[in-house]
Amino acid sequence: MTSDNPWTVTTEAPIRLRGRAHSFLTLELPELEASLLQEALVARLGMVAGYFRHAPVVLDLTSWAPGAGLRVAALIEAVRACGLVPAAFRARWPEIERAALACGLGRMVEGETQQDLQRSPERRPPVIVTEPVRSGQRIYAAEADLIVLHSVSPGAQLLADGCIHVYGALRGSASAGVGCDTQARIFAKNMDAELLSIAGLWLGAEDIPATWSGRPAQLHIDDGWLRFGPLP
Repeated sequence: MTSDNPWTVTTEAPIRLRGRAHSFLTLELPELEASLLQEALVARLGMVAGYFRHAPVVLDLTSWAPGAGLRVAALIEAVRACGLVPAAFRARWPEIERAALACGLGRMVEGETQQDLQRSPERRPPVIVTEPVRSGQRIYAAEADLIVLHSVSPGAQLLADGCIHVYGALRGSASAGVGCDTQARIFAKNMDAELLSIAGLWLGAEDIPATWSGRPAQLHIDDGWLRFGPLP
């Protein structure tokens, strides 16, 4: 049976509800006044603020005391003023949770996961880019490594669920392990990036030690920190 009403929902409507793992930025926020928080965020984002503009973020409020619920709304506005988009939250106390829900944020529901550390994540064949990556280009290797045989210009973006290899100068941004793969790495013949990220941990250009800037290097996660090392 059909209807002439274009808004009629039928069982054949092209609406799908799918669960997917997304690597959102997480802000672990101390219990600060909104003005102080905004100043701290501006200082932390620094020159890479443009890369995170309009990016959805999860607010980690687990360190907040129960009586701080009245300050949640001002906190959210301070985060928005920095160009980020608060989308969800984590909280320990019901008072904080109610305040965040009242501001329109979603609650992060995270079950415990078990991971077989002996089994490597399944990967598709690597994505190989044979041309230089120009400013403004954005290349994403889904469920695969990304290999660039030339240089990456400032303003270009590389993203991969696996590792990223650049056989020239890496002057744009590179985000490896986008699907939260902490074993992913970034390799570059000339490490001169504007932004580096692995599994949600990130460094701006000013955070790259001078001993590795402009030199052959790799980046990996060790004991929860991003660490540089020489190429093999």
